[in-house]
Formats: sequence, structure tokens, C-alpha cells
Amino acid sequence: MPSSSSSSGGRLVKVAYANHQIEAEMIQSLLEAHGIPSMVQRSVDNPEFLAAGPRQILVPEAAAEEAREVLENAPGESLPGEGLPGEG
Repeated sequence: MPSSSSSSGGRLVKVAYANHQIEAEMIQSLLEAHGIPSMVQRSVDNPEFLAAGPRQILVPEAAAEEAREVLENAPGESLPGEGLPGEG
């Protein structure tokens, strides 16, 4: 699972996958509505993709479990990133 450090020194972990920037922003908005900070990171660092291309949604490790619960209980179809190889 990818991780990095946030500016506050906390470790960031991946909680979701989005197919493009708009989908990532929708996931971020849902998390924000529940008070969970997040950031979006391109899965493929290619500026030619602009808003297209896969994204990962990262949250502080301390909020990861809550973020996953929020996303699992979100209305709609299956969440982005569900069923990906290596996930589980």
C-alpha cells in the first residue's frame, strides 16, 4: 500500500482509487463532508493526461479506517478501486 508523509508528519495511506480527476474530487468531497482530510495523487505521473488518468486518494493513517467505512457505506454502485488485483 503506498504511503508517504504529510506536512504534519503523519503517514498517508491509500483508501480509494479513481479513474480520473473528477471521480477523485467526488471521493474527496465525500470524505471532507465527514471531516476526513485527504489528498489526490496521480497513479501515473504523466502531465499529458491532465484531468484524465488514474488517481489514488490518500488520507492520514489515523483516519484510514473511518475513511474506508465512509466509502463502503456511500450510496451507489461499487466504489472505485474495489476488486483491484492486490487489494484486500
